[in-house]
Amino acid sequence: MPLQILQPKDVLALDHVRLGIYGRNGTGKSTFAGTLDVNTLVVSVDDENVRPYMNKPNIRVAKIRRWNDVMDVYDIVSTPKSGIQALVWDTWSRIQDLALGKVCGYEPSDPAKLRAYIERIPNSPAGWQGWNQIGALCAEWQRNFNLLPVHMIYLMQENDREQRFDEGVVVTGPRLTPYALLGIRDSVEILGRLYVDVETGSQSADDDAPPILNLEEGKTTHIPEQAREVRKLFIGQHERYLAKGPTHVLGRIIRDPTWPKLTAPLMSRNGQVKQT
Repeated sequence: MPLQILQPKDVLALDHVRLGIYGRNGTGKSTFAGTLDVNTLVVSVDDENVRPYMNKPNIRVAKIRRWNDVMDVYDIVSTPKSGIQALVWDTWSRIQDLALGKVCGYEPSDPAKLRAYIERIPNSPAGWQGWNQIGALCAEWQRNFNLLPVHMIYLMQENDREQRFDEGVVVTGPRLTPYALLGIRDSVEILGRLYVDVETGSQSADDDAPPILNLEEGKTTHIPEQAREVRKLFIGQHERYLAKGPTHVLGRIIRDPTWPKLTAPLMSRNGQVKQT
């Protein structure tokens, strides 16, 4: 196949967003995905909640139970007549767990065969080679999906990891193996941490920033009645939190993030028009 030389405007990533969001349970990752205003397929592993997608006529949900189901998702999304304009992985961390089952030979997905697994203990990968196989599976298929002309949104659970060679240094990022995380960081334009701040008091026009309640465990026992929970997406540079994004376009923190709030500035820069 001859080498393709493209105009920048013909590169898919310019008019289709590649977005990664991680956060703790309950911070609103699925709620954010529910704000997509295009025809969307959400891929969810059986134990994850899809309630935020109810009453969203533009959103469909595919429940999968084993790694090989990822190929079925690819076949559906890659078919132009499907009409799918965005694909949401809710969550990519659980998709990685399916890859772990594939590598370790533990995939109790067929209800008729569940009895065969009732007394089996799931294996764990032995050493770095096994974990790298899991990361390689995820990274390879992520690249395949990113070549499709659809928006790609990876929702991920949050994980604190102590650095191997820096004692006492903790980095917070997506719950992924190092190899799979490398694939995410390289391929998405925005990698953001979704979190919740609790703002107390009333904010007037003269207030630059309302008081923030420290949510760290052990810092306070007071529960203010009139407090407001504000969801924020951090995409700037930080020593602890893994994140990246066009801060010159969106700023370092997006309050109450929604799909239109993120994509409208991205698609309008340099004269681009949002593709729907």
